[in-house]
Amino acid sequence: MRVCVIGAGFAGLAAALALQEKGAEPVVLEARDRVGGRVHSTLLGNGAVVELGAEFVEQGHRSLADLVARLGLDLAPAGMSYGDREPRGGLGVPQETYRAEVAKLAELLVERPGRPRGLSVAALLDTLPLDPGAREAIAARIQVSAAQPVGALAATSLDHAGSTFDRNESMRVAGGNQLVADRMAERLGQAVRLGAAAAAVAWSGPDVHVLASGGVVTADAAVVAVPASVAGRIRFDPPLPDWKRGALERVVYGHAAKLFVPLRRPAAPSAVLSVPDLYWTWTARGADGAVQPVVSAFAGSAPALERLGVAEGPGDWLGRLRALRPDLDVEVDGAVLSTWDDDPWVGAAYSTRTPGRDPGDDELLARPAGRLHFAGEHTAGDWAGMMEGAIRSGVRAAAEVLGHPPA
Repeated sequence: MRVCVIGAGFAGLAAALALQEKGAEPVVLEARDRVGGRVHSTLLGNGAVVELGAEFVEQGHRSLADLVARLGLDLAPAGMSYGDREPRGGLGVPQETYRAEVAKLAELLVERPGRPRGLSVAALLDTLPLDPGAREAIAARIQVSAAQPVGALAATSLDHAGSTFDRNESMRVAGGNQLVADRMAERLGQAVRLGAAAAAVAWSGPDVHVLASGGVVTADAAVVAVPASVAGRIRFDPPLPDWKRGALERVVYGHAAKLFVPLRRPAAPSAVLSVPDLYWTWTARGADGAVQPVVSAFAGSAPALERLGVAEGPGDWLGRLRALRPDLDVEVDGAVLSTWDDDPWVGAAYSTRTPGRDPGDDELLARPAGRLHFAGEHTAGDWAGMMEGAIRSGVRAAAEVLGHPPA
C-alpha cells in the first residue's frame, strides 16, 4: 500500500514511520526545506541549544517519551518545572500563597464540574473564592500557556489545571527536539521530499493523486497532516465534505513568541512569570546537566505580543526582561526572537479551545473522509496543542489507513 503523507511535522512523520513499520510505502511531502514543523531547534553563538518552537516533555507524555527512546535519544532533566513559575508584578502574591491557591483551585474545580458551553476561563475564575493576586497570576499563567486571552478560552480548558500547574521537574530532549524529527526522517530515507508543497488533492476515484512541487504522487490513501490554519490552501477535488471543512475552519489558533538571550555568567535553574506582561522566563539545564548560558522567554496571546512590541523586534521585550530578571547578566546583542506568526506554513502557534466551540468537533477533525485521513495536534482531542498530541494523531491516522484504528 502506498500512502501520501502531506506534512513532515511530528504528526506526519509519526504517521509515515508507523506506516513504514507495518510494511506500507509512505511518501512524505513537506513544504519547508526541513522536517519538524513547529518543532525547530537551533544553536546560539555560545553553544546553547534553544527551541524556536515546542519545547518541554511533561508527565504523561508517554508516546513522545517512548518515541524518543525508540529513536536512540535521551530525555534530559531541565532542573526546573514548566508548571511552577514564580509570579512577579501585578497585584502581587507571595509564591507560597500562589501555590496554596493553585491547590485550592484544583479542589474547587472538582467541586464544580459543570462547564456549560459558552463559559470562559475568565468568567469561571471570577466566580471562585481565590486570593485576588493569586487569581490574577493564575489567569496570566493560563493565558500565556494557552496563547489565548482567558476571556476567549473555554472554561473546559481548566479541566487540565492539574497538569498545567504540575510542579514535577520538566524534561527536554537531550540535544534538542529537532533530533526527534531528524531521526524519524532518517529512518524514512528517500520517502521524505522537502520543498514539496501540496497544492491539490484529487480523491474521487480508486486512487489519491496529490499535486505538489515536483509532480504528482499517486497513492492508495493520503494522510493530511498540516495545520488547520493552512489546510484551506490545498485544493481538494471533490471538495472536502461540509462537516470536515466546517470543523477545520472552526479551529482557532493562539499566538505566541519566544525570546532567547545569552548569559554572560552562570545562573541557577529558574521559572519566573511576568503577570502584567503575560510572558514567562526560564533558565534550565542542558544535556550535560549544567545550566545553559541562556535565558528563554515565552509570551502567549495576541495582546501579549502587541504589548511587548514583538512585531517591531526584540527591543521592548528585552527591556522588560531585564527589569523582570535583574538577577541575570544578559548579553542583549545576541538575542534571538522567534514567532510562529511569521511562519507561512502555519501563521499561528497551536490550536486552542474557545467558549463557543462545539464539543463534537474533536471527532469530526479526526474522522477520515474516504481515502483521506487527518492528523495534527488540532485533531488530537485532549492532547491538542502538544507534541504528544501530534505524535498520537499520526499513529492514529496510520492505524486507520491500515484498517486497525486504535482502541
